[in-house]
Amino acid sequence: MRHSSETVPASYQLEPSRDAPARLGRYELVGHLATGGMAEIHLARLAGEAGFEKIVVVKRLLPELVASPAFVKMFLEEGKLVARLDHPNICEVFELGREGAEYYLAMPFLDGVAAHELIARPRDPDRISQLRVAAGVVVQACAGLHHAHELRDADGAPAGLVHRDVSPSNLFVTSAGIVKVLDFGIAKVRGAAETEAGTVKGKSQYMAPEQLLGEAGLDRRCDVFALGIVLFELCTHQRLFKRPSDYLAARAILEEPIPRADAVDPAIPRVLADVIARALAREPAARHATAQELASAVTGSLAEHGGVALPAEIAAAVISTDELSAMRTRQARVIDGAREREGRTQQDAAPTRPMRAGELYERTEKTTRRAAPLWIALALLVLAAGVVLYLRIDRSAPTKPASPPPPPPVAAVVPADAAVADAAPEEPPGIEMPPERPKPTAAPTPKPGLLSIDSTPWATIYLDGNSLGMTPIVKRSVAAGRHKLRAVTKDGRTRERTIEIPAGKLAPPIQLSWP
Repeated sequence: MRHSSETVPASYQLEPSRDAPARLGRYELVGHLATGGMAEIHLARLAGEAGFEKIVVVKRLLPELVASPAFVKMFLEEGKLVARLDHPNICEVFELGREGAEYYLAMPFLDGVAAHELIARPRDPDRISQLRVAAGVVVQACAGLHHAHELRDADGAPAGLVHRDVSPSNLFVTSAGIVKVLDFGIAKVRGAAETEAGTVKGKSQYMAPEQLLGEAGLDRRCDVFALGIVLFELCTHQRLFKRPSDYLAARAILEEPIPRADAVDPAIPRVLADVIARALAREPAARHATAQELASAVTGSLAEHGGVALPAEIAAAVISTDELSAMRTRQARVIDGAREREGRTQQDAAPTRPMRAGELYERTEKTTRRAAPLWIALALLVLAAGVVLYLRIDRSAPTKPASPPPPPPVAAVVPADAAVADAAPEEPPGIEMPPERPKPTAAPTPKPGLLSIDSTPWATIYLDGNSLGMTPIVKRSVAAGRHKLRAVTKDGRTRERTIEIPAGKLAPPIQLSWP
């Protein structure tokens, strides 16, 4: 699935940025954090005068997508949309920029972990404390999403914004205990055009049933369902709809019985389990109407247990994670390396003292005066050597007469048969070998290409009779050449077409829509 997080989950491996420009606009790219289907994330550094420094995150549109107007539009819309949102629980965007053909977003680097790190932790014997932290995280996420849902257009009318990609990796918990909602890359407002070809509409295991079915008019209750999944997983420390494939995850959401949280972990209070179950109702009308309503229900469910955790208690849970410490170490190493490189560059580029007027002429005159005695001594030495050589020649020795020139050669007449007889003997006859032919070289195997397919509603994709799984399929490696593609929806509708996959390149993304 696509990932284009706006900040840095601590579980990511920080590596030096390769195959990327050294700078984008004002920002020096110092470390690669992640790559998704649409963008790649870099740790970056903004340096200024007098040792000023700011560490940020730069989200860069993948170079192979720059030529696609659909992806460029989607990337730019994300930056413009987030700029309109101003809330403590939403990650802000500093700058939307372009450097040549490169498009990028600059955002704050957040010290903390993604919510999935809290899910991965084992259950603590003090279950109530863990449940309060889980509830506190979701309540803050609800606050950020409710602000986004309430966004209004220039005329004051509700914009109808829906995030559509709420998941643990897009809820970041800072070391100060503040939750940030990330990645509005596929968010949609009412009246906007349908998702462009090849884009991804969310992570299957966190999608509401109506979203999986491609129904029109998705509203904020789609995000409420996803928040219900996140709350279930934070409380139980188990994935709810994670399956071996997107297709099986979708089947689980649409068809399988949804377990209650207190059935998985009896330590979860029944009233909290009731709140989670309502958020996970398959029918949108049966869910909490807004994210704010869900937050109120979660807070009330733990009133008898101390209420939801405040930022200080959440911060303590985050700071105790091993991944945060490891990420900080990797970050410091990369930043220190960038500082050292900058220091060496400044030394190499140190300006020299400007030469005053006439200084070059004075230096030339001094050099000429110092070199004059050396040239005179060298000339006298050469003259003396010539005199000695001349005196040593014995000029009294008799001169030998010149030898008479040799007589001209007499041409000899040789009979034709004699010429043949004196010619070099012929080689004995042998087997005549054919000329050596160059050995044929095997034709190089073409590099595989990349295929992206999306469908509304979702469909199972077959390539040359082999299943590729359920849509969305993003940048799947496929053998280059011509292929037969078949798409089959849940209700049995089928479409077929022939596609061409270019070697080593991303094929034009395919968007399927069904009447």
